[in-house]
Amino acid sequence: MRASQAAIESRILTTFAAVTVITGATGIVGARLAFDLIKEGRNVRAMHRPSSDLDFMRKVFHFYGGEEKGERLFLALEWAEADVLDPLALESAFRDAEEVYHCAALVSYSSRDAQKLLLTNAEGTANVVNAALEAGVQRLCHISSVSTLGKGKGKPVDENTPVKRSELRSIYGKSKYLAEREVWRGAAEGLQAFMVNPSVILGPAKADQSSGMFMNMLLEGPFYYPPGGTGLVDVRDVSACCRALMRAGHFGERFLLNAVNASYRDILHSAASIFGHKPPTFAVQAWMLEMLWPLAAVGSAFTARSPRLSKELARNAARSLSYSNEKVLSALDFSFAPLEDSLRYYKDFYL
Repeated sequence: MRASQAAIESRILTTFAAVTVITGATGIVGARLAFDLIKEGRNVRAMHRPSSDLDFMRKVFHFYGGEEKGERLFLALEWAEADVLDPLALESAFRDAEEVYHCAALVSYSSRDAQKLLLTNAEGTANVVNAALEAGVQRLCHISSVSTLGKGKGKPVDENTPVKRSELRSIYGKSKYLAEREVWRGAAEGLQAFMVNPSVILGPAKADQSSGMFMNMLLEGPFYYPPGGTGLVDVRDVSACCRALMRAGHFGERFLLNAVNASYRDILHSAASIFGHKPPTFAVQAWMLEMLWPLAAVGSAFTARSPRLSKELARNAARSLSYSNEKVLSALDFSFAPLEDSLRYYKDFYL
């Protein structure tokens, strides 16, 4: 029988003197890692930008641990105000650090954000790797994405699915692919590094963040569903796997993190039964999505906001992609939370 997240927690020591740095600590993955690591007794240095919403992160900690315990753990964090595009700030943030969880990234599928994506995800990761090498950081975990992997042909995508340049259709995927190259470059220069490639992550997020947008869509209960499908994973499991892989020393490897593969129809039907609204009945066809995204782009030109439906989002919604989790299950003897359990858990946070 595979171990649960709680069982993995019990295997990890509870007192540590060295510093663990989390870049992008206020994001969905960074916040959960910060909560779990500080709960373990680690000295956590949480990196954030000047514009980060720390009050929202406090709210997330209260959700995870309850108001009293969550507040105590939140106050135990050491904060470092630094941007991944500022090498000098990174140098200061990484001082005396033993390990780094690199979670900072920009997620966008809008062509408007192309330059920002390349700067934050690719150049920012290069800066993180350089700073880690300079500071003598021993270990690094890089949070990547399934968008950097090949698409597979009739079978689930795994860590060895080759990716073609033509398959990196989104600028986001390209930026994360370039970020991965920087991590492997750091590994070649002596950094003990590994990476994880999560599918769609479920967890507490702000409404304008990718996971927050997805969860809000499930809460709203649209009457339609797109024709494709995808993989999903709970952020609690992402954190548990990252920490267990770090402790086990799986350096020089990548691990695909995915709990379940499901069609959008099934995902929305599960959400409807849990959130108490009507399940969707109208099947949007791929050709409809191809008509809608240009209209969304025109509308966004008048609002100066990124369109809610971009070309890449439309095409992703029409694809049925599935992902294998066999490698990480074998490495950790782990079990992922079912989709319905994750939706029930996060229901209170979003409502």
